[in-house]
Amino acid sequence: MKQPRSAKSVFFQAWDQERWIQIAFFAIVVSIGVASRFWLVDWPNVKPVAALVLFSAFFFRRLSIALLALVLIMVISDLSIGAYDWRLMASVYLSLAVAAGLGCWVKSSVSKAAPTRMGVGQIGRFTIASLIMSTVFFALTNGVVWWFGQWYPASLSGLASCYAAGLPFYRATMMGDLFFTGALVGGYMAMDAICARAALWQGRIAIAISDS
Repeated sequence: MKQPRSAKSVFFQAWDQERWIQIAFFAIVVSIGVASRFWLVDWPNVKPVAALVLFSAFFFRRLSIALLALVLIMVISDLSIGAYDWRLMASVYLSLAVAAGLGCWVKSSVSKAAPTRMGVGQIGRFTIASLIMSTVFFALTNGVVWWFGQWYPASLSGLASCYAAGLPFYRATMMGDLFFTGALVGGYMAMDAICARAALWQGRIAIAISDS
């Protein structure tokens, strides 16, 4: 006899019951985010921070938790890397915060009865959200560099030159965000499938024992 599968993610059923899973996931998100800013120094603009914030906003119940993860990642790593122009730093933080809002947008597409069930619609929204957050980061940070920096003239041609110079970095950001978002979503779906398979076998064993 086949056991009916709950509409809610199997992993998230455990998540509801075990607070330590939530704390562990939060710690993992922050640790990976901080470590990536040191380990991927040879890959400019290719970092999983935006993808982690995006997925955290979808995964956690409250937006504030995803924003807290973002602040901890950036502050801890910036304390070691060193501060830079506060206006550019603010634009980086703000553009990454947009990723949290996009995570809420992805979450709004799922049923309240199954808040973390991943389907085609959510995968599509994650893809769109990844492209949007890359574009926001490119547009906002380059705009600040042009407006407040001394490298480009304060004219339309200077603005165009600034954005043209940033295109290779935009491409790297976009590819990195797509890759890391896909890895997080794919990893979550694989983990959920494994948990569902384990729950199914547990159900079959229970039925076999009760019938014996």
